Amino acid sequence: MSTATTEPATRAAARPVMSPLRQTLRLTRTEFTLFMRYKTALMFLGLAVFMFLVPLNMPGDPVLGDITTADLALIAAMGSVGLIIGIGHPSNVFTARRESLVLKQMRVSGVPQSALFGSITLMVVLMSLGISVLGVAMLAVVSGALPKDPVMLLLSVLLSAVSMSFLGLLITPLARTAESAQMTAMVPMMFLLFTGGNLIPTGMFPDRVVNMLGYLPTAAAGRLAQASYTGYDVFSGYESATPAGIPELWVAALPTIGILLAWSALFLVLTVRYFRWDPRQP
Repeated sequence: MSTATTEPATRAAARPVMSPLRQTLRLTRTEFTLFMRYKTALMFLGLAVFMFLVPLNMPGDPVLGDITTADLALIAAMGSVGLIIGIGHPSNVFTARRESLVLKQMRVSGVPQSALFGSITLMVVLMSLGISVLGVAMLAVVSGALPKDPVMLLLSVLLSAVSMSFLGLLITPLARTAESAQMTAMVPMMFLLFTGGNLIPTGMFPDRVVNMLGYLPTAAAGRLAQASYTGYDVFSGYESATPAGIPELWVAALPTIGILLAWSALFLVLTVRYFRWDPRQP
């Protein structure tokens, strides 16, 4: 009898413990599979691609040499491409999983919080990078321009996708169902979309307004993408923008990078503090 009872315990003790990193990567692969199955997720993907099509129909006035306002709007879309997927998708699927007790079951089974949040964030990052490659190809075809500093462009897409993923997760405590999460997510999504420099080029606004919008995460990411693409120090406004070398450009970009990191940290802290694992009671 004692032998029979100790055998399962021995087997459980001998079972290898999966590291949080490995769990995150495995869950990320699952997230990709589920993303391609969700019709709503594909809608968010289509909207993200649509952000690149809007600037193509805008009138292009030269702003920075041969770079036009339409080009700047298209470049800004690369910095904020994670806005649509990052806010829309995590808020939708995590609310649905919470209400169907999937999240609670995963937490009880020992899946760490870092793996759950990290997998959806990594998926959004990779999807945003893939869509940004499409934007680079479109801009190369239209104007023949390529980024002067690809690393800075990569950083802008990365930080934007991370911050928007955390914001999407932060929305889930406010929603009861996946449908209501979609409606709730539209409020910050539309606000950040219209102030990010994609649909409405920020070059149309006075520099004082542009500087105020620069403190928003999508606008900061768009400005970082524009600097990386044009090689101009655009962080103080387009009228005073001057060409800069890569070291000088990185020094000028430090405050903007700090803004994106601060937003990411704020959204993460609030998500960890207020995220709900149990279904909301009627």
